[in-house]
Amino acid sequence: MAAVAGDEGRRSTPGVCDRRESPGLLLALLGNRAMRHLRAAHDRQDLTPRQFQLLGMLQEGGEVGQSTLVEDLGLDPSLVVALLNPLEQRGLVTRTRSAVDRRRHTVALTEAGDALLAAAVAAQYAAEDELFAALTDEERTRLTEILRRMGEGGPVDAGAGACDEAPRSAGGC
Repeated sequence: MAAVAGDEGRRSTPGVCDRRESPGLLLALLGNRAMRHLRAAHDRQDLTPRQFQLLGMLQEGGEVGQSTLVEDLGLDPSLVVALLNPLEQRGLVTRTRSAVDRRRHTVALTEAGDALLAAAVAAQYAAEDELFAALTDEERTRLTEILRRMGEGGPVDAGAGACDEAPRSAGGC
């Protein structure tokens, strides 16, 4: 296989897969490892990564309409309900009918949810410290900047709905 124009300096041998030289493959493999570490950190708090994200959104934005969560998460409304139900049962969030439109619900983080989120954030930071132990603080900051820039090209979480649709035992997030 001939080298593709612009490949110079990116691949050691044209047509030969060198997993150490493929940024896409490296990112995918390391992303898988990162997800396992972060998943374990969230599991210790009995949260899925998606629930962690949702609690963080509520902490940042305060009480919001359930439809806003659907939009912001980019998920089907039924999946958001499935995320909220166990959080509400555990007393981590409250859902109340909107005073303006009784067909709509608003969702808010409770004190218990805020406390659990603080513990989950600490666990996530510890997992990230472990993941990025080989990097200097400067390299870690630069990596974060690069990943943010890459994410600006489209949804950072494209296809993540599969995380919530698949059971954990089947590899769901």
